Amino acid sequence: MRYGKTLAITGLYSNLFFLFIFTLMHFIRPDKSIAGSFVSEYAVGNYGWLMTLGFFCLATGSLCLLIGLLKSIKASKTAIVTLCIWCTGAFLFSIFTTDLPGTPPTPQGLIHGFSALIALVNLGISMLAWGFIFTRNANWCAVAKTSWVFGGLGIAMFIVFLFSPPSLRGLTERILIVWDVSWLVLVNRQLYINSIYNQI
Repeated sequence: MRYGKTLAITGLYSNLFFLFIFTLMHFIRPDKSIAGSFVSEYAVGNYGWLMTLGFFCLATGSLCLLIGLLKSIKASKTAIVTLCIWCTGAFLFSIFTTDLPGTPPTPQGLIHGFSALIALVNLGISMLAWGFIFTRNANWCAVAKTSWVFGGLGIAMFIVFLFSPPSLRGLTERILIVWDVSWLVLVNRQLYINSIYNQI
């Protein structure tokens, strides 16, 4: 299945491109506080289209990873469902923009917020679930324990984000996002390596 390599490359570079846009927005939108403003606020106002593009790259990269994993390894229902929920949520919070602080809540803002929260917690669970799957496959053992670490700390970071004060919620969200996307990049990289040696 030669398209396995294509999926891996597309997923890897899509997630890396998200990280690039994510970093860039901090320089071109200095009006947003790193500590107190949500990343989603970059998608509203000047250069909002660029952050939206970044979110779509993240969602696309996640979907490519999901398909690539399903084609290369037998997974549990928990691992599949949680990663599917993450992918679905990523596309939803890409399509629906957030409400800015101080503005009345809108349906699209509520969809964005709830889909992001549900997606993030499921990604943390998914990291743990895939860690167990990786231990049972020789091609994936190298990232099994790392996946457990990412999952455990990812869930802890999500809880810290939820209960952090508003003045620090933007910062804790950024740390959580970088941590989660790093896992996506790591697993995508392993998928690419496996696709080369096993021609998936």
